[in-house]
Amino acid sequence: MSSKIMKKGFIPFFVCLTVLCLTACGKTEATSEKNAKPQVSTSAENSAKEPEKTSDDPKEVILTEATDDFFAGQKESLRKDFLDWFEKTYGTETLQSMVDNGVLDDPSVWTNSTGRTIKTLFWDYHQAADDRFYKENKVKEIETKSSDKADFLFSGDLTLAENTATTVLMDKNPNSLSQCFDQRLMSTMRDADFFTINNEFCYAPDTTGKRLSGKAFCFRADPKRAKLLTRIGADLVSLANNHVYDFGKNAFLSTISTLKKNDVPYIGAGKNLTEAKKAYYTIANGRTVAIIAGTQIERSMNYTKAATADSPGVLKCLNPKEYVDAIKTAKKNADEVIAICHWGTEGTNYYGADQTTLAEKFVKAGADAIVGGHTHTLQAVEYLDKVPVFYSLGNFYFSSTMNMPRAYDTGLARITIDRNGKVTEKFIPCHFSGGKTSQLKKDSSGYDQIINDMNSWSKSAVIEKNGVIKRK
Repeated sequence: MSSKIMKKGFIPFFVCLTVLCLTACGKTEATSEKNAKPQVSTSAENSAKEPEKTSDDPKEVILTEATDDFFAGQKESLRKDFLDWFEKTYGTETLQSMVDNGVLDDPSVWTNSTGRTIKTLFWDYHQAADDRFYKENKVKEIETKSSDKADFLFSGDLTLAENTATTVLMDKNPNSLSQCFDQRLMSTMRDADFFTINNEFCYAPDTTGKRLSGKAFCFRADPKRAKLLTRIGADLVSLANNHVYDFGKNAFLSTISTLKKNDVPYIGAGKNLTEAKKAYYTIANGRTVAIIAGTQIERSMNYTKAATADSPGVLKCLNPKEYVDAIKTAKKNADEVIAICHWGTEGTNYYGADQTTLAEKFVKAGADAIVGGHTHTLQAVEYLDKVPVFYSLGNFYFSSTMNMPRAYDTGLARITIDRNGKVTEKFIPCHFSGGKTSQLKKDSSGYDQIINDMNSWSKSAVIEKNGVIKRK
């Protein structure tokens, strides 16, 4: 047949007849099926025909199937190396039991298998690797009196500044600062699993720095006094306040070096913003707790310098962005975060809207408890969501002139965290008089008065007779 005939679309009669016969016999359908592309079966059909093979390596199963929640938000880039370390430390059997448990969206699986949370295990991993992350952060594992809980104690403002009535009296006592607290209070401070105070002054020799011009009260202590802090049980100090910079940059830097020399950790200040934003991490009963500090004060002046990328100072939070970022970072690395804030208006028992606004931001960022100071008076305890906020613990041991202050009420905040992460809070009433701070006994008139006063200021919390705080 000529090609010209085909191009014109001419088809001989016998060809058409052949096609019709094949169609009638069903051969065309058979030919079509034979030449068709294979159909892809559904995943359900595949599963029914041949079950998927799973890896025999529990690490691969965890890396593939575990959720971000399971890893508690830890970086993906670290997970493989972490699991290699975990296997060497705890054994393949432990990993396999976690996989066999089949719950790969619950971080408590780590705790149930090891007694340590996933965030604590990552700290263990960083320490074992001796890496930069671990070295650049302050981490300490503490021994607790109870294997079921850890008590974190916080005080209000304390000063050891020269030429103040309390320091002059202290120097007359043979046991120095420890004589300025009654025995009951000394036992409470020393027996706490972890005790943090607000260091409301700088440590610098007389020859270092000059008093800031125009500032009414400036507080400086001889560096030798720093060793007194550990004698009263202090484990950590907050420098996020409005007096640590009273004698300028050099005296501020002297404060940091003095505390380091005396092995007293500090938070809320540093040689630069990176250091000032760092939390102090503790490991207690397998849980990691971060403590972090910032200061809202000064609100209208700028005597106390804020730390910057390349200059020393405190972590300020009048604009809370940097502090909020610091809380978020702490929350990524810790199970619980306790935030300290120097804020409010001096001389009033009533907290302000500015404090509440900041507290709300801290809670949203991840704070599990908030402890405030600066007002020199006690203020209420409140709850934001389920987070306790001690708006101010007032003065703990403090005078600003050579005149002995009038008697004042004060107290300690105790934040207890159990092995399961439950946070409970307690207020311990204390009283300052004649240069000595004492822990009040239950059923004393002073004890009851402080409890009643604080309850009258609070809208959402009630302090019970034993000091335990509950929601109203």
